[in-house]
Amino acid sequence: MRILAFSDTHGLLPELVLSGIDRVLIAGDVCPATNHSPAFQRLWLEQRFYPWVEALRIPVYLALGNHDFVDDFTAPQNLRYGTHAVVDDVLLFSWTPKFYQWAWMADEDVIARRLDDIMGEDTPPIWVTHSPPYGVCDEVRKAHQGSKALRKAIEWRCPRLVVCGHLHEGAPEGRIGETDIRNVSFMPDGKVHLAYLRGNTRVFNVSMLNDEYQVFRKPVVIDL
Repeated sequence: MRILAFSDTHGLLPELVLSGIDRVLIAGDVCPATNHSPAFQRLWLEQRFYPWVEALRIPVYLALGNHDFVDDFTAPQNLRYGTHAVVDDVLLFSWTPKFYQWAWMADEDVIARRLDDIMGEDTPPIWVTHSPPYGVCDEVRKAHQGSKALRKAIEWRCPRLVVCGHLHEGAPEGRIGETDIRNVSFMPDGKVHLAYLRGNTRVFNVSMLNDEYQVFRKPVVIDL
């Protein structure tokens, strides 16, 4: 399976090269950051985002981000979205540690419970989470700001792939025990080809914009 992944576009609708791509994964913050009112976001989703998604003509999986306040919209047929749900073989999880008064934020114990609530006996192989796991692709101003509950769940469940965003300028790579972590956003062509090893989870921070809301990374192609 070939996946195209990105996040944190904040109103930008990028031109995507979809030749050979089976799925698009979006790790949140699709709505413009200039206006957080539900009325504005709903109108933007209906007039701009929906037609863009429909034109892709392949499955799109979206976990809403902390700047995406509307979660009850009527989605195009090829869009699967959620804040904490398993859809097909993909976990969609929006919740992040508290940071100001944004959407989908909670204390770590609440995040842990919400992860537990949507998990069955089988682990979805693909996770789309807005937050990075704590200690991996999450360093901002020399401090780790990812979710500890999410990291614990990854260590326990070992999904094959985690795609995240939220912290725009996360570190390029890291490791959690036997978990192999990569943020390939800094690679010139934005592509990665890594063999899957049993017990290893690949993690990608696919934020497209930097902290000044300027494009500095391309969408990432991942072979799974």
